[in-house]
Amino acid sequence: MKQTTSWCYTALAASWLVFSGGVSAAELPAEVKLAKNQEFIRNINTEPASIDPQKVEENAGSEVVNDLFEGLFSQGANGELRLAGATAYSVNPEGTVYTFTLRKEARWSDGVPVTAADYVYGWQRAADPATASVYSFFIELTGVKNAAAVIAGKMKPDQLGIVALDDHRLQITLDHPKPYLLKMLAHYTTFPAPRHVVSKYGEEWVKVGHIVGNGAYKLVEWTPNERLVAERNPRYWDDAHTVINKVSFLEVGSDAAAFNRYRANELDYTSYPLEVRQKVRNDMPEQLVEKPLLATAYYVFNTTKAPFNDARVRRALALGFDREIITNKVLGQGQQPAYSLTPPITEGFGFQSNALMQMSQAQRVEEAGKLLAAAGYSRDNPLRFRLVFNTNEGNKTIAVAISAMWQHNLPVKVDIQNMEWKTMLSTVHGGNFDVARYSWTGDYNEASTFLDQLSGSNSSNDSGWKNAGYDALLKQAYATRDDTARNALYRQAEAILEQEMPVMPIYFYVQSRLLKPDVKGFPLGNPEDKVYSKDLYRVAP
Repeated sequence: MKQTTSWCYTALAASWLVFSGGVSAAELPAEVKLAKNQEFIRNINTEPASIDPQKVEENAGSEVVNDLFEGLFSQGANGELRLAGATAYSVNPEGTVYTFTLRKEARWSDGVPVTAADYVYGWQRAADPATASVYSFFIELTGVKNAAAVIAGKMKPDQLGIVALDDHRLQITLDHPKPYLLKMLAHYTTFPAPRHVVSKYGEEWVKVGHIVGNGAYKLVEWTPNERLVAERNPRYWDDAHTVINKVSFLEVGSDAAAFNRYRANELDYTSYPLEVRQKVRNDMPEQLVEKPLLATAYYVFNTTKAPFNDARVRRALALGFDREIITNKVLGQGQQPAYSLTPPITEGFGFQSNALMQMSQAQRVEEAGKLLAAAGYSRDNPLRFRLVFNTNEGNKTIAVAISAMWQHNLPVKVDIQNMEWKTMLSTVHGGNFDVARYSWTGDYNEASTFLDQLSGSNSSNDSGWKNAGYDALLKQAYATRDDTARNALYRQAEAILEQEMPVMPIYFYVQSRLLKPDVKGFPLGNPEDKVYSKDLYRVAP
């Protein structure tokens, strides 16, 4: 198992806070016998929309990027922070200025030193409107000074509140205290970027032969819609503790095909079809990885046009299907019905109940019928719309089940349509949809990572929904240093979502994957599901 160095955060102003000892990758138990083959083959299900750290927006891309690049911090087996690009930091008494000492031995994979200027450049790229990053909102969410103005094009990127004091000291100035800032710094949007490569190749800098990273692996192959392959980066600062020599990221969208390839030893880590879950539990329980995740599955409504500009219609659909059937009968892997966007396991959130939870399913359906009737719909004049989802058997099964319940319970006619992931992203980002299947995995363990998705200024808010009261609550929460008071504000924001329903929560995820039993070091306790290949190793039979 991996050994993570513990650390403490103290309130002593301007005192240097250092993680004791060194941070290593795969630390091996005594007497362990390693396998000769140290390749790890994982299924990322789909072609990444990007592997540019400042442009990644989905799990497939993030899983690749977390192996190729590294930020100030990474995460341990239970989601705890551990030092990565940083070796120490200090914070001023007001909690608004953070100064980081960087790792002097860090190198890009081409041998060029990683400096504080590379972090500054990465943040500026993410915030710069010219980059067109869907994740620019994340830089604003950190609270870094002038972020909103830079993202809006009202200030130049070099006016962002992040500066290089010298090659190995980085300073971040916030508009207001952000008690959970450090949690955010393990996220890829805040990773450094190699200006010397980006300036040379432009948008082509992430192609094989051009791309350089500062992570444990370097990209050596990218066959679109098939696989990406990365090999160990000998210039990585902790390469001595890396064991896995090669990582292959396969893009197998069909769970049935993935299951067959897993059984044929062509995959080491993958999803599997819902219909074989009992067989998996009976025949290979030691290969089943299951844990709750900081993630929510939901449908997003396009609130910018009829009929979903009417909150009654949105709320009716959220009431008109049975989440218990979805989680217990359709999925059956331990998923929990979702009546909020933010998962209850989110650190400090403290969510208990809302009106939706307190109703019986019969009461929900009755209320849904009344809302649609008030909006002008009936069996003679049904609500008609298209539901789109990205291609996957599980997504299709859920879409069929929910649409069947809607059409049985309500005056509704639904056309369901699957799309390849990139096509769906383009369609939804362009506003050319009625209802779309989405999911969100927390970028850090705090409620704001979920709730900010629906703020009026968020560049990834594809619902188009805006609510001044909601935005005001979030703004107040972000400026609140007391954890209890801040989470109380988050719960108030959730109450607005429960009434307005710009997105329709369906269930909270559990991780249910197959993992070859000879792969060790897997982070079983990380609720964000960050899997760093450098932490893994294979043992001999």
